[in-house]
Amino acid sequence: MKKRVLLLVIVLLLALVAAFFIHQSVNCHFRPMTNFGCGRTVNIDMDLESAVTDGVCIPSARQTQEGDGLLHFRFIAPRKGMYYKIYYQNDSYKFPDTSALSGENFYGSWEDVTVGFKPVESWLVRDALRIVGNPRDERVYYGSDNTEEWNTKVSIENNVQNIRNDKEWYNSVVEKAVKNHISVTDQLFIDAMWMTNEGLGKNLVNQRWKRNPRAGKYSFMLVLCDEEGLAEIPDYIQFIGQSDENGCLVNPFGWFETHPSKHIKVIQSGRMLKTRAVLDARQGLNYGDVQTPNALFEQFFSHVSRQYTLRNIPVIKDVMGDDPYTREEYEANRTRFDSTQLMMDYPVVSETPGTTVKAAPDSSYISLINPASTEGHLRKESTGIRTRVGFTYGKYRGKIKFPEMLNEENLWNGLTYAFWLIYADGSMWNQRRPVFKDGGYIPKWDDSEQPQRTPYHPYSEIDIEIVKASKFWPWEYYRWSRGDRENCEEDATLNNDVMFCCTNWDLASTEPPKFRGGLDTIPYDKNRNFEAMRWYPTYKALTIRTPMPNADFKENWYYYEIEWRPTEIIWRLGPDPDHMEVMGYIDNQHSSIPNNQMKCIVTQEYHYSEWWPPIVWEQGLIPYNKTDIEGRVYEIVIE
Repeated sequence: MKKRVLLLVIVLLLALVAAFFIHQSVNCHFRPMTNFGCGRTVNIDMDLESAVTDGVCIPSARQTQEGDGLLHFRFIAPRKGMYYKIYYQNDSYKFPDTSALSGENFYGSWEDVTVGFKPVESWLVRDALRIVGNPRDERVYYGSDNTEEWNTKVSIENNVQNIRNDKEWYNSVVEKAVKNHISVTDQLFIDAMWMTNEGLGKNLVNQRWKRNPRAGKYSFMLVLCDEEGLAEIPDYIQFIGQSDENGCLVNPFGWFETHPSKHIKVIQSGRMLKTRAVLDARQGLNYGDVQTPNALFEQFFSHVSRQYTLRNIPVIKDVMGDDPYTREEYEANRTRFDSTQLMMDYPVVSETPGTTVKAAPDSSYISLINPASTEGHLRKESTGIRTRVGFTYGKYRGKIKFPEMLNEENLWNGLTYAFWLIYADGSMWNQRRPVFKDGGYIPKWDDSEQPQRTPYHPYSEIDIEIVKASKFWPWEYYRWSRGDRENCEEDATLNNDVMFCCTNWDLASTEPPKFRGGLDTIPYDKNRNFEAMRWYPTYKALTIRTPMPNADFKENWYYYEIEWRPTEIIWRLGPDPDHMEVMGYIDNQHSSIPNNQMKCIVTQEYHYSEWWPPIVWEQGLIPYNKTDIEGRVYEIVIE
């Protein structure tokens, strides 16, 4: 009798232990990144050694003790006969998992997208994966080399003409346009672009750098199911590279949230991965004939606008220094020279690569040099660098030493400093999200009175530009928007503030519900609003001006930050990353937020004064610099 009781107790204990482990396996025993120690968050900086050519993978082989470049996982399965799959997703920069745009989120699973759910073969399951670019294996990111924009455009135009020449084909496109509630022209473009995509994608390779992993935090999800549960999960969730019946890629995190089942267990791990990209000069610098394949920066040559003509005084003198340019000299030079003596030219860029951008001997920074002028060689020469690795979204923070902009008399040195983002490529793979309302986007280069809109466009740009300007816009805009002009003018020559200008180039897409021309007010929080300007309804950018003291440039360096999120952009400035002041804010209610890949640029450029009305100091009355003007870029961090 005692033996039976003892046996029964043992059986019950074993049942309880089994139940405990089954429960724990569903709730607690899914452990990601077992080869990266303990802690709730694992921090892994992106290994950028070969990111330019191969893209980013997290981790790299150099970052794992095993040398396999994988994140290891383990979990306890309730029983054999089940199936599992592990998914990851960037949580820092995403749309809500169940929103219509959640398919744009950065998520993935096994690197081979043809592998779906795997069978459970042991009570303790061990597996591994890594985070890679283009994790859904989308054909648009394939190629044998960098697809040239010109070739893509020609291919699309040829396909449009082929459709028009085939009456039956053209009529089917007309029917499709009616069904989709868009114009025939737009539907032609969509079909032609799809055909181009298919043609480019054949016999080519996955160029993962075209959709690099995003910076920030990643979460991990384990899905366990039995045979019945596996039958409930559609192929486009089991195999994330497949599309649903509408031709859309579907976010698995959102799908499992909205499709609960007793046959499917979803376990979200509390352990997260946090990653960032640190770009500096340690891997070299590309310029001219000096090409370093793994260099993270290259010399940037600004587009030289000829919108205006510089009528510059033929004077060589520094605005700063022991013998600075004075206000008295500035005023005297208005009438000192006649029109035949003024230098009628434009700002220029370097004709000798490598002379205006240089890496320090110890690679601790990159110098940006606006070179001095000499008699017979008067030039206002711009300089800059650009990153060679692109990302979508992120908190971009530059550690930069810009030169002082104003002297003791508040005279401007003529330069505009900029820390900005620009679209990584103009090819089809890097198009912005299509917009069909009111015809879509106005191309950046279309400045006509009646611009032609298009639903597809690659151009995106987000700027910090620092220049001596007034904090107020021309007074007429206040009269038009508020009906008055009180408290909207100043003599900006009397203060030592410069303007920290925040701009989003949205290509005048009218899709945002609060889109408007002229002055607008954008609320940031309960206590602060920002005044934003769109010069006229078809102007392709929205800008905010916020004063900053010229004294900030006297520090050894300062931090300039653009936080680019799916639905908003926040601009910041500060002495260190922990003490950053918000200088501007724009959201998707007022402006179209880009979603394509961008690169980062730092420039010291000579701009026309007419670009920053009302004009404070005239560029033509600022002398050519006598000595080099040097800025330094220490690093750019994307997190």
